[in-house]
Amino acid sequence: MKKILFTVIGLALLTVGCGAPASVSRTVKFSQKNDEITTTPSLKEYLAQNPNPKIVLRTTARVNSDNVTENEQNNYLYNAIESELLKSGFVVRDRQLFDKIVTNTDNNNNYGNLKEKSDTDLIIELTNLDRSIKHQTNKYYDSKGREKTSTVLANKLFYGATIEFKVIMINTNEFAGIYKFNYVPCVSGCDVGPNKRMTRRELDELKSFEAVEENRLIEFAKNATKQLVTEMRN
Repeated sequence: MKKILFTVIGLALLTVGCGAPASVSRTVKFSQKNDEITTTPSLKEYLAQNPNPKIVLRTTARVNSDNVTENEQNNYLYNAIESELLKSGFVVRDRQLFDKIVTNTDNNNNYGNLKEKSDTDLIIELTNLDRSIKHQTNKYYDSKGREKTSTVLANKLFYGATIEFKVIMINTNEFAGIYKFNYVPCVSGCDVGPNKRMTRRELDELKSFEAVEENRLIEFAKNATKQLVTEMRN
């Protein structure tokens, strides 16, 4: 009887020991890219004396993305940016009306006329927005923080974004600031699957976006606008 009991216990332990091991995650990380900030002393001085200037957002940028139509590229982002400018205490002018005023040759060549007829102090021009900045790596970290490599992982694309603004003081026709902000994916780490060699089928299941998805792009645009205001004023 004892022999049979020990045999049963041994088989049970063997069965548990041969069970599938718990999956261990792979974590991919990218380093944050530095922003590029240039603010003239005259702009800082102007905003110190005029904390609630009248501004207009000009949208001359081409939004770089293969899977978004031009109309979709524009409005939801521009509205998000203008909303943050309003929250920061700026008086935001209608950009379509401003563009109509600018198309008048006299106004276009005379910034005095432009300021008077548009009742605007500053132009914040969105000069570039690229939501398809590619990031690739063959390195990942296991659950113990050890750096490893994967040739299959190197084929996966992660997408970041960049947004650029230019600030013009209408009264003096001065380029008063240039700002470039970057969104880098997976700065805090992205889990990309179990800690084993991924097959082509598994890699395909980790579907890569062709660009930063809309919600994340809007959040990036909002945060970039907050940074813009802070850099302009400080």
